[in-house]
This record gives sequence, structure tokens and C-alpha cells, in this order.
Amino acid sequence: MSWSGLLLDMGYAGFAGFVVGFAIRRVLNFFLLLLGLYLLSLMWLASKGIIEVHWAQLFVLFKGMFEGVGEFVQGLIRKLAFVGTFAVGFMIGLKT
Repeated sequence: MSWSGLLLDMGYAGFAGFVVGFAIRRVLNFFLLLLGLYLLSLMWLASKGIIEVHWAQLFVLFKGMFEGVGEFVQGLIRKLAFVGTFAVGFMIGLKT
């Protein structure tokens, strides 16, 4: 494998990473929009006296959910960074 082939593969990987990151950001924005609309609907129903919301418990639930997602993403980034640098080092080691 030549250096140009390696750089081309890294370019493809960089583009794929950009596309995946962009898509995840869009999905996350959509999810947060839906979450905001849900909370607004709960606030409106509570203001009309239709339902009673225990806000403290609701926010504890959301906090736990987002902490789990944050830990998952951090672990995934660490693993991907290790695998990426390992692969590049491996290819360079094979070439020299």
C-alpha cells in the first residue's frame, strides 16, 4: 500500500466520520425538540389543572438518562480514537 492509498483511505474515513457526526447532531436536535415540546405540553396541562406533575422526579429521570448517554459517548470516542491511531500506526509499521 502506498502513502497516497493510505491518505486516500484516511480521507474517506474522515469524510465518513463527518457525515456520521453531522447525522447524529441532526437526530439529537430533533430529539431535543420533541423533548421540549413534551415538557411544554406537560406544563400546559398542569397549568389547566388536568394533570399534576412531580417536576423533581421528572428531572431526576431525565438527568439519569442524559448521564448514561454522556458516559456511553465518552467511552465510544475513547475506543474509536484508540482503534484509529492503532490502525494508522499498524499500517505505517507494515510499510517501513
